[in-house]
Amino acid sequence: MEISMTQGSVALSSATPIPAKPTHAQLKHNQLKHTAQPPAAQPGATIRGSGTARKMLTIIGAFLPVIIIVAICLFAPALSHFSPTTTVGAARLSPNAKFWFGTDSVGMDVYSRTLYGTRIAVQFAIVVAVLSTVLGVLIGTFIGLTESSKGVISNVGRVLNKISEYIIAIPGIILAIVVVGLMGSSNFALITSLTLVLVQAPIKLTRVEILRVKRENYLEAAQMAGESSFESAFVHVIPNSIGPALRNLPLIFGNCVINLAALGFIGIGVNAPTPEWGYMISKGISSMMLGRWWEAVFPSLFLFASVLGISYSSKAIPKAIPLIRQLAGRRGNQ
Repeated sequence: MEISMTQGSVALSSATPIPAKPTHAQLKHNQLKHTAQPPAAQPGATIRGSGTARKMLTIIGAFLPVIIIVAICLFAPALSHFSPTTTVGAARLSPNAKFWFGTDSVGMDVYSRTLYGTRIAVQFAIVVAVLSTVLGVLIGTFIGLTESSKGVISNVGRVLNKISEYIIAIPGIILAIVVVGLMGSSNFALITSLTLVLVQAPIKLTRVEILRVKRENYLEAAQMAGESSFESAFVHVIPNSIGPALRNLPLIFGNCVINLAALGFIGIGVNAPTPEWGYMISKGISSMMLGRWWEAVFPSLFLFASVLGISYSSKAIPKAIPLIRQLAGRRGNQ
């Protein structure tokens, strides 16, 4: 039986038809058919291209509010039609083809004054934000490094920490009013008062980070390796503790714009007739009651849009930085 099964299998296999050898025409037809099909890598390349475009849009969207604000500050003379501090027409003209935002109670162009108000706000905000962050990092570092030690220096650190806590308990606008009232109405007094109000957040953020980093295990390893406490502070502690204060800088910028407008609104901000949003809104409130809304509405919209744009960029830019590094690394590899 095995022999017959084997023979049957042999017979079955021998009965299977042998495929014919393809002719030259068939080979050429198959070759053209495969060549006409798109390569398999093209869909992936399309996906990668769309991903790159999406990342670029994310990066542009993160920086767009900052770019617009900076452009308005730089090109305010070219964008404005008239001088922001002189009378150019009749008083309280409604928006028209000549005066896009109308004129105020003394005949000054509201559009030009609103644009130049952006420049004033940004100038003050940059100075105050940088000054507050630098002083906050220095004071917070000193407090964090010395308050847990012994001696006169530690007492100074504790006193500074208590003073900072007392200042935080005072409403910022009230503290700014008191400082400006004592120093007089000037740009230096405004910068000093706003810095005193806004420096407290960087102090606390830096102090907390200093205390956290001081408990890390790698500092003990560095000291066991022969590194002094002074070297550890400047090599490890301080560089790893200033991140929160730096990330808080855009928030200080926005708060400075709001506080400067608040001081201008109550009449102790930038001296008139300098175009400043808070002062313009305050002067336009009385006209708004009579239906002349444009004097107060347009500065308010610019104030709102600037603070909102800076707030958006402060949250979006940290997310866009890894995308920038990724795109830069991809171009470097290419």
